[in-house]
Order: sequence, then C-alpha cells, then structure tokens
Amino acid sequence: MPSGSVLSALHSLGSLRRRTSLRESIRTIASTHGSLKGKGKHSRSSSYRSYSVYQQIMAPIILRDSEVTKKLLEAILDTPGGRRSVSRLARTCKAMCEPALNILWRDLDSLIPILGLFPSSLLKKTRRPGLGLAKNPAEADWSKILEYGERVRRIAYNETINNVAVSIFPIFEQYRPRTFILPNLQQLIWKVDSPAGLERCSLFLNPELESLSLEIGARFPELNKFLADMSSRTKLKEFSYVSPAPLPDTFTDLLLPQKGLCKVVLMAPGALSPGVGRWLASLEELKVLQLDLSGRGVVAVEGFFDELSPHSGVSTPSSVMTTDSGVFSGEELDFSDHRKSALRLTGDLRSKGSFATVRQLQLTGEVSNIAVFLRHLRSALTQLDLVIEDPPDMADWQDLSVLVSERFGTTLQSLRISGSGSSRYSELVRSTARAEAPKRLPLGYFTSLPCLLRLDIDLPESTLFTKYDIRHVSTICPMVEELRLCPLARFPVATGSPSLTLEDLAPLMANCPRLHTLSVVVNAKQRTSEVLSSRETSSASLLRLHVGHSWVGDTLHVTILLSHLAPHLETLKWFHEKNRPGYVEANARGWERVAEALPHLQNVRLSERLFATQAIDRVESQVLQREFADKGINATVTTTECEVQVQPDVTETAVQFSPVLVDRMVDAEPRMCSVSIGAIPETVDSAIQALPTTVDQSVEAVVSTLEDAVDATVSTSSKSVEALIEESTPIDKTPSIRSSSIRSGLANIHLSDVVSMAWKVVVFFPLTIPSRIIHMALERARLRREAQKKEETAASPSTDIPLNTIQDIYEYDTHNEHNAEHVEKPEPLSKDLEIEEKRRAELLAANPEVPVLSWAQSLAKATGANTSATRHLDQTASWKYIMSDNKKQERDFTPEVDALLPEAESLAKAGQLQPALDKLFVLEKQTRNAADLASTTRLVKAVLEHCYQATDFTLLNSSILLLSKKHGQLKAAVQAMVEQAMGWLEDVKKKQGIEKWLELVETLRTVTEGKIFLETPRARVTLLLAHYHEGLSIAATNPDESKKSLEIASELLSDLQVETYSSMERREKTEFLLEQMRLLIAVARRKDTESSNGGESEWVKVRVGGRKVNEGFLKEKENEDLKLKYYDLMIQHALHQTAYLDVANYYYKVWETPSIKEDVNDKGKAALEHIIYYVILAPHNNEQSDMLHRMFNDPALLKLELHYNLVKCFTTHELMRWPGIQTLYGEFLRQTQVFSEEKRWEDLHTRVIEHNIRVVAEYYTRITLQRLTSLLDLTPKQTEETLARLVVSKTVWARIDRPSGVVNFRNQRSPEDVMNDWSSDMQKLLGLVEKAWMGMNAAQAAQARVKS
Repeated sequence: MPSGSVLSALHSLGSLRRRTSLRESIRTIASTHGSLKGKGKHSRSSSYRSYSVYQQIMAPIILRDSEVTKKLLEAILDTPGGRRSVSRLARTCKAMCEPALNILWRDLDSLIPILGLFPSSLLKKTRRPGLGLAKNPAEADWSKILEYGERVRRIAYNETINNVAVSIFPIFEQYRPRTFILPNLQQLIWKVDSPAGLERCSLFLNPELESLSLEIGARFPELNKFLADMSSRTKLKEFSYVSPAPLPDTFTDLLLPQKGLCKVVLMAPGALSPGVGRWLASLEELKVLQLDLSGRGVVAVEGFFDELSPHSGVSTPSSVMTTDSGVFSGEELDFSDHRKSALRLTGDLRSKGSFATVRQLQLTGEVSNIAVFLRHLRSALTQLDLVIEDPPDMADWQDLSVLVSERFGTTLQSLRISGSGSSRYSELVRSTARAEAPKRLPLGYFTSLPCLLRLDIDLPESTLFTKYDIRHVSTICPMVEELRLCPLARFPVATGSPSLTLEDLAPLMANCPRLHTLSVVVNAKQRTSEVLSSRETSSASLLRLHVGHSWVGDTLHVTILLSHLAPHLETLKWFHEKNRPGYVEANARGWERVAEALPHLQNVRLSERLFATQAIDRVESQVLQREFADKGINATVTTTECEVQVQPDVTETAVQFSPVLVDRMVDAEPRMCSVSIGAIPETVDSAIQALPTTVDQSVEAVVSTLEDAVDATVSTSSKSVEALIEESTPIDKTPSIRSSSIRSGLANIHLSDVVSMAWKVVVFFPLTIPSRIIHMALERARLRREAQKKEETAASPSTDIPLNTIQDIYEYDTHNEHNAEHVEKPEPLSKDLEIEEKRRAELLAANPEVPVLSWAQSLAKATGANTSATRHLDQTASWKYIMSDNKKQERDFTPEVDALLPEAESLAKAGQLQPALDKLFVLEKQTRNAADLASTTRLVKAVLEHCYQATDFTLLNSSILLLSKKHGQLKAAVQAMVEQAMGWLEDVKKKQGIEKWLELVETLRTVTEGKIFLETPRARVTLLLAHYHEGLSIAATNPDESKKSLEIASELLSDLQVETYSSMERREKTEFLLEQMRLLIAVARRKDTESSNGGESEWVKVRVGGRKVNEGFLKEKENEDLKLKYYDLMIQHALHQTAYLDVANYYYKVWETPSIKEDVNDKGKAALEHIIYYVILAPHNNEQSDMLHRMFNDPALLKLELHYNLVKCFTTHELMRWPGIQTLYGEFLRQTQVFSEEKRWEDLHTRVIEHNIRVVAEYYTRITLQRLTSLLDLTPKQTEETLARLVVSKTVWARIDRPSGVVNFRNQRSPEDVMNDWSSDMQKLLGLVEKAWMGMNAAQAAQARVKS
C-alpha cells in the first residue's frame, strides 16, 4: 500500500472527532483513496457505483493496514452505542472479526466477562456469572478463557460493588492451566477494603504489567509484603496509590526497584514526607505526577523538598525553611509559618528546581500550598491540573496566576482548574433558597500563555466572569482551541443574571483563530447590534458551543447573532433536564428554538458571503486596463507663514455636596411578664394501725395404724394394666410402716417433731409431685376399677383404650361414595342470575361516573361469584377435618352400624320410615355415649338421608333440631349433619319451592346459632337468606316493601362478624365484607333519596367495613376482581363525602392493577383520566400537591395531551384565567361524566381561583383589591370570600385593609427578628474589618523588610 494513501487515510481518521457522523468520515476516507488512485488517469465520472466498487476501494485502506483498522474501530467505539456496533461488526464480517474482538476485549471494567466464558453448565446462574461456579472446572473448560484472555490489556476490580463471588479466586489459583490467565495484561485497577482482597491481586501481577492502580482501605498489615512481591515481579511504568491510611515507613525502600516509572499518583497521608520527595526526584523518566496537598500546612509542603538541594539530591538542612540551624539541636520556637508568609510576600522564596522531567502535574489543595509547591519546579510543564478550595483567597490566586504565567507560560498547553470535594457543598446550597450571589474569579492576573491550547475552569462558587476577562484571555491565549469557563454554573433569579453577553464573546472570535470548542454561561437577553457590523468577529473555526444554564430573551436576535459569530457552528448544547437544580423552562425552550432556526440562518449567511465574494471577483475581472503616460509637473512648494494666537478660556466651577443623614431608632424592648406560682407541696400525715393477729390452734397428730387384707393376685385379662407387685414379695399389712424397727423408732419421736413432719407432708409434698405423675396415678386407679367390673360382668374381652381421641384426627370417610350418590351437584338458577344482573345494572345506573365495577365483571366470571354457600366444600375428597371432642372413645360400634344401615335403608324404602329412624336413634344413642365419632356421624347422616329421600321436610327439620340438641352430642357429628343439609339447599329451592327452602334455612340458622365451630356454615346460609331478601326488594312493586326487604338483607349480613372467623378462608371472608358494604350502600342511597343525610349511619358503617379489608391481600394477582370491587365501593363512599383526594387515590390503586394498566387504550386510559379529574378537584394541601406533581412526571400521562396540559397548568406557578380554561378545556370536560354535574364544574372553578391566589401571594407582597379582583375574574365579594377561606385553612397568609383597599400577603416582622438580622450583619462587618486589618499589618511588615 502506498505510504501517501496511508497518511491521507490517517489524516481523515484524525478528523473523525470534528465531523458530525462516522458515515461522513468513512466517505471522506473512500473519496481520499479514490482521488489517490485516480491520479494520472482520466475516467468518465458517474453518479452511481456498485457495492463491489466501494468494497474494492475500502478494502486496501481499512483491511490491509492494521493501524487504520484500529483507528476506525476506536472511532466507532467512542460513538453512542459503539460497543454494540463493534460487536455486531465482529459477528457479521469475517475480515473484521479479529480486529473488532481485540478492541472489545482490550478494556474490561470487571471480571464478569471473563467468568462468562466458562460453560453454562459450570455456572450457578447463566445470566449472572459473578455468583460463582457450581463445580470445579476441568482443563477443557478453560479453552475460551485462555483464548480471549490474550486479548485483554486492561481490567478493573472493585470489591465494594460485590458483583463477583469471593469463591472464584481460589478456583482460579488452584485449577488454572497456566501461571497467568491474562498474559498480556498491561493495566490493572484494584479497589479493595479487606486484606484478603489485596492478596487476590497477586493472581494478575504478570511480568508484562505496566500500570498498577491501588485503592485500599485503612488496615492492611500485609501491605509491605505485597509491595515487595509486586516490586520483585513487575517493571511498572505507572503506579497509583490511594488510601486513607498513612504510607508505610519502608514505602520508598520497597519501590526502589521500580526505576522506570513514568507516572506516579500518591493520595495518602505521608505522601509529602522528605523521603518520598527524594525518591520521586530520583526517577529519571518521571513524566506525570499527582499529589494531594489538602489539609497540609506550608511547612509540610516545604518539607517535601527539604532533602533536595537546589538542582541536586544532597540532603542538607535549610537555614531559612527549618527551625533547626543544623548545628544545634536544642528546642526553639517555631516561627516558620510567619517567615514563610513574609518570604512569599517579598518574593524571596528559594526554589530547589527539582523534577525537571515532569510534564504533567496534578495538585489538590489550597491555592497557597499549590503556589509554594510550584515555586520549586523548573520543569517544562505541558499540562497542569489544579483542584483548589473554592473560593480562593485573592492574594493567593494572584500569586498563583503570576507564577503559572512566568514559570510555565512558554510550554504550558493545557490548564484545568476545578473545585475540591469539600467545595462542592456550596453548589448544593446555591440550588436552594439560601443561595448567595456567585463570586468573581479574575483572569487578568495571567500575563502570557502563548502555547495554551486548552483552558478549563470548573468551580462551584467562583463562576462569575466579565467581558474584561474574556478580552484578556483572547489576548494572552491566541492559540487556544478549547475554552471552558464554568459551563455548569447556575444563575437563578434570586442571584441575578450572568455578567457575560453574547456580544462579549466577540474578542475570542477575532483573536483566537483556532478556537473550536467554547463552553460558557451568558445572558442572551441583553442585545446590541454593534458586533454585526464587523466581519472580524465572525469565527470560521468554532464548531461546538455549550451555553449551560444561559439566559435567553429574543430568540430571533440571538439566532442572528450566533449565525454571525459562528457561521460554521455544528453543535449547540444547553441544559434542559427538568430535575436539574436551577433549571428554567423558559430558557430551555428559548435555546431549543435557537437551535432549530440556527442552521437555516447559517446557510443564508454563508450563501450571502459567497455571493458577495463572487460579485467582487466578477467586478474586478471586468475593470478595463487603464493607459498610463509619463508627464512632467512643476511641483515647486510654496510656503506661507501664519501666526495664530490661542488663549484658552478657564472656568472655575464649585459644586457643594453634602449627604443627607437620617437617624432611625428602633425600640426593641421585649415584653416581660412575671408570674408567680405557689409550689409548696402539701403533706398529709396518716397513721395506720398494723397490729398482727395471732391465732393459736392445736392439731392432733396421733398416728393411726390400719390393718387391711390386700389381694395381690395379678389379673391377666386386662391388657392396659400391669401388676406392679411380684408374687414372691411378702405384703405387709401395715401400709405406712413396714418394719418393726421403724415402729420402735416412732415411739420415741417427740410430739413437736411429729406435728412438724405432718405439716410438711400435707403442705409441701403435693407441690413436689409433678402433675403428669398425678394424672398417671389417677388413670391407673380408674383402669383398675374398670378391669374389676368387667371381670365380674364379663361384658367385653378387650379393655384397650385408644389414645388417638386426645388430638385432632383425620378420618378416612369410607362411606363417601355412598353418600355422594344421593347428593346432586347444585346448579345456579337462572332467576338468581337475573337478580344479580339487575343488581349490577341498578348500581351502574346510580353511579355512571364509576366504571370500576364494569371492569371487575370479566374477572368475576373467571373466579366465580359467592352465590353458593357450599362452594368451598370438596364433595369428592376422601378425607375431611374432624373437630376434636373432650370425650374419649370407649367402644367401636362399626360392626353394629354396618349391620343396621342396610336394614334401616330397606325399611325406609318399604315406606316404614319411622321404624327405621327409631332403630337408628337407639344405636345412635349408644355410639354417642361411647364417643364413637365415626359411627355416630354415619348414623345421623343416614337419618337425614332417609328423611330427605322420603321428601318429609317437616321430619327432616325436626330430626336436625333433635339430633343437634342431644345430650353429649359430638361436635363433628353436628358439623357433618349441617354440611349435609346445606348441600340440599339448591335442590330443595328448585324442586320443592321457596317455602320448604326457607324452613330448612331457618332450621340450619337455629342449629348453628351460638356455636363457634359452625360459624362458617352459618355465615354461608345467612348470605343465601340475605340474597333472597334482596331479590324480594328488587322484585317488589311497593317502595316501602322494597326498602324493608333491603334493610332486612343488610341487617342479616351486618350481624355477622366474619372478620373474627378463624375457620373461614381470607378470600371468602373478603367477599362477605364486600357484600356487607354493598348492601349498606344500597340502603344508604334509598334513605338519602327520601331525606337528606338519612343514610348517614349506613355510610359510617361502610367506612368501618372498608377498614376491615386487608388491602395487602387484594394486591395478589388472583384477587384482582375483589380489588376492583372493593375500590368501586370505596369510590362511591368517597364521592358521597365529596372527598375528591380519596377518590383520586382509589382510582390510582385501580390504575396500578396489572390488568387495568396493561389496557392502555380502554381501562387504563379511563382510570388515568379519572385520577387527573379528581386530583385537580381536591383542595390544595401537601398530599394533593405531591400526588399532582407525581402524576405530572409520570410518562404515561404524556399520551393524554389534553390532560397533561391541564395538569401542567396547575403545577406551573402562573396565573390561569378562567375564561381561557373554559375555552381550552370546557367543551371536552363538560362532556365527561365527572364534570356533567354542575357542582363539580363549580368546584373546578374554585380550584382555579385558589391556584391563582397562591400564585399572587408568591409574587406580590401587597396588592390592591381592585387589581386582585381583575386578576381573578371575580366580583369583590367573591374575592374576599375566597381569600378568607384560604386564610382560615392556612393555605396563605393575608390581611385585607378595607378602607384603603389593599391586601397584604407578608407578615410583619417582629422587633426580635429585626434585631437578629442586624446582629448577624454586624458580625459579618466586624469580621471583614478584622481581616482587612490583619492584611494591612502583613503588608506593612513586608514593606518594612524590603526597605531595610
């Protein structure tokens, strides 16, 4: 490839940053190469070329030269979304695959891409490789890591992010197939907070490493060991160390092997020690140095150079900079700070002239420390970065500016000045109401910077520049290419506008021909036309302009002026983020209009200039050649002498000026009030007679002996009682005393000892016996008695007592299939469905503005309504839960029941129902007394089944009542009987009529009344009865009967406290609560139609019922139908109370439902519209304002343009004229269901007026009532009423002076507040006076030293 084409291509690639797009740059490369190939050849031009022709042109340049390919890919990578573009290029083009992969894998910000190369079977989670490996990798699993690891040149690790599991590193260390996984790694960034994290860094210290950046925590005991290992294994060119802990004592000794360092960054305590300075000065190839001088004194900065003699490295003490002379070592007073200040003022501070090879320097700290440090340098700096404390002292800033210009003015190419982290706090303060005016940073102290290419100043507080600064910069920096003067500065209305204008930038355009980037905040509201008349102020090089938070007024004039100053401008940027502090929407919109119109005016201006140039050339070409002839002229000079007498007129004018002095006195005597309080405590003496009562009582403690014969024959017929006495053991007839020796001993016991022992046995011995032993003893005694009785009667051969009756059991229902044959599955009746549809239609007609109920109907069809009392019972289950009884089963009657049930069934089928029931009742009594739960349940269910099959409902109801009231009836048997009867309700209603159904319902309600274990069945039966009465209310023609039936239905459900039922499911419980609320609302509406506030008690009950519903349970996806129904009822309640903010909150909860929010065109849109309607109807308070702004910032509202503009009117602090609101939104809003009511339209008018009053109170201190009335478009009476209402609600503070017709919106300040402000101002004044006095004394001392 020719060298000329390569240079041309590289030149084209170098201009990528100055072009608008990468496509244009590639076209430039293609055209350049085409022109090179076409030299000396004549070819016919054509506007069309095939893709193959372009491929043949591009291939030799891009694909054959690796450097050109690399430059191109790097340019693509720097564009937005560049990494994705390069990745796609690698996957689609085989020729570009290798270069693209090298660029993609060259720089990695984490270890996660490396871990993602392991097979997915090894990773714990494929999409999160940082979680670690599920098992250890084999040798074949490292293939991709080894292949792509050779491409990595830079990698970073941050322990605080915690995105890489710690278990990864031991696997790397143990199973890696080679020593270094990343053999070509050149730059390593390691940020850790633990010693273990620092040890892991050793895995990546390969010999090819050139740059190491360490950012560690406070306590690292193995730091010296790590630094020694690092120095022995690597030859670094760049080293960075950041830590809050001091440097180790042997830091410089450990890093002595690193003699080839070109860049050193030290940001840690101890970095300014003389030893570190000597080590850094010994680095011959040091080019870049970064140090932190913050928090250090001038002595510490001087100490950095103490071991460096001027232009040498000999360690000698300084007689000027130290307290010790070098000869004596006695203690002396430290006057070094005062001497350094004096030397700095006189300019007599000596320089060591060290670090001659440093070209880039970055210092952080105070301006005075930076100036002292720079005085010791004699190097030819090309780049200087200063991070200073803002605002700086003006004297120190002047010294620093002069020093930079004199020392480094001929070599400095880049100067960047920014604020430190502690200075950034004032930037936050400026964005609040406590913002102060910005400080000025004069640039006139810089004398000459002829080689400076980039000047960047970014300070948080010193952001004010003048036109003199701009003019001075254009003079001293003629070669500047990039200029940034605090582009992030904010200038709110409270602090005033920027000082610079667009016209003030004209010197830069005229004197800086290479300026292509400019960032500055200007005030474009001020305008003049002087600049437009000068062609010199038009820059041909300015391509990018960043105006930040600049002010703008007349956009057309600004556009014209910019098209003249920068006719070739390509990019215009400004701040338009709404969440940025200091953001002004009017300015952002103005600059947006300027950016839209600027390209058109630029084209016009360039075209005019082109036409003017062509016209001049055309005129010059048409000028005729003039004929010249030689002629002689007599040019004798005639001189004339004239005298003029000039006598000036002198006028003396005296002006007498005397200031007018006004003395004002403020009487600030605080009112004192003395109140005396009698605080003498009252004491009351009370006497209590506490004589103990003594009782003497005698106890007879004569030991009685009993003789009784005990039969110790072991009974073998009982399986649960064991003999505790062996046959060979003799039985003593005296139970208390078994030995004659004991009897003889008792005879000698004293009477008092006997009494004491008896007392202890009676009182304390029962307390020491555990209750378990007592129960076992009692149980054993009972078993003995029962065993003796059964031996005598020989009634039952088995005396085993099952212990499983003590706990709740799960009984296997073997007769489930038999019982299921006679139970028909209930089907919903068409009549009930019609009643339900009528009920919904009536509710929707009563509330047309609430569409939530219609949205819930589709969801209710999926889950099923609560129309069946037994919908939660599983009739086909093979087991059911049986409640426990206190009685224990004494006998199993299963054989007897199995034998009796077929016999009773045959009798019942033969028509002998009563004899069959009598036999069942006889056996049921035996099973009930024996606590045989299974047999009792089968018998009572058989009794009910025979009655139901015989259609004798009178006998069925009496049998249910009789069996439930039997003495000792088991709870589980009653529960099974009730559930069986409930299963027949629908069939009875369908076949036997409503009267039989009502009798059975009343029977079940009678049985279940007062029984906790039957609370859920009672609630279900009551719900059916309430629906029946509600159906009567709907079908009734008489209004009184309809109202009475509806009240009965509501009272039936309201009597149920279902929120306390523990046996009922949460969903069913919620359905009962919603039914209670629905019926209460229906009753309340009936009463409200008859008389105002007639149903207030029902509305209160609705509110109480709404609090019983758990809203967290409604958030579950399967309960969306209940959620919509609940909020529909709550919206009705809130609308009745005119609580618009509650209505908006309820609609917001509905809108958050996934099924509603996903339907953006129908349900979601309607819900969002209702949220907006009711939130603007709500009275103003903190909650309403917060919700209004949240909805305004919601992206979903942007799709509703009209509603977005309506909300924007209420969130903008500007007046809204009611006629304008009616014109823009009235026609649309009046067609909606919400504003179809006249009351709500009047409420909207009221909210607009209240908004306008708040705006007026914000911008006006005092305003006439007439002017306020005209602004509000109201009558004076309406204005006073509205203002009084807002004052009472404490929305605004105002006072009306009716005689003068003035409204005051500002409260008068108290004398205490005035005196506090005066005291604060006086303190500031005294501080300034003291500071000026100290400066004058220092200056006088310096002058005296110079004179001496």
